[in-house]
Amino acid sequence: MAKLRILCLHGFTSNGAVHAHQLRRLTSQLPDYDFLFPEGPHRVDIAEQMDMSKPANQAWSDIVMSASDSGHRAWWFARDGEWKSKTGGGFIGLEESLEYLGAYVEERGPVHAVWGFSQGACLAGMLCALLQSKHAGHPLRKHLEATGTGIATPLASVIFSGFRARYSQYDGLYEPGIDVPMLHVLGEQDPLVRSERSEALLRVCKRSERIVHAGGHDIPKGAEDVAKIIEFTRRHLRSGGESAGQGFVQALI
Repeated sequence: MAKLRILCLHGFTSNGAVHAHQLRRLTSQLPDYDFLFPEGPHRVDIAEQMDMSKPANQAWSDIVMSASDSGHRAWWFARDGEWKSKTGGGFIGLEESLEYLGAYVEERGPVHAVWGFSQGACLAGMLCALLQSKHAGHPLRKHLEATGTGIATPLASVIFSGFRARYSQYDGLYEPGIDVPMLHVLGEQDPLVRSERSEALLRVCKRSERIVHAGGHDIPKGAEDVAKIIEFTRRHLRSGGESAGQGFVQALI
């Protein structure tokens, strides 16, 4: 039997190779699954996004640039708008990323779960919402299905430092609720994703579980947290290999 596949979406200014390294403690303990690490289609000018005079930012850039030739990548660029008032703004480049992911998954076969970190976690949540049958007619869905593939809902998702899209034009994705089983992994000391943004996503997830680790904006390293993530993944994907039609790309199973 073919291995089940997990799509792993990196954070803003990262890339697939860096994200694979970030998840190594988890993926090494799940050898019976295939992990896919796509690259965000948008290149990021890091000097425009970070103060490179800060040693921590320069160190991050050095890590990313040394990991592969892909450089800094993004799924979109957030433009304008204020989260609390939800006025203006949007995710510039989201549609191109959906088209890219649709083609990427069609080429590699069905995907049964979606993981994401930070910006990738927001995208993973949007995908889980968008791929539900109740959103079959959503305008964003046509970008994901541009290649003509049959799309099915993921069996589960793990969201690391995730948040809800903050612009009002995306509210319709969340309003009916997300039925996909979802594990939210939050850093107690996360300086980048405010707790209210994570809670906004949690409130619309009907089958959610939560882990709060002692770290910040990163993947947890503690053995207990890693074990919980592995248990959640195995529990929800165990039946997936037994049921045709339960992959991200249904037509290719």
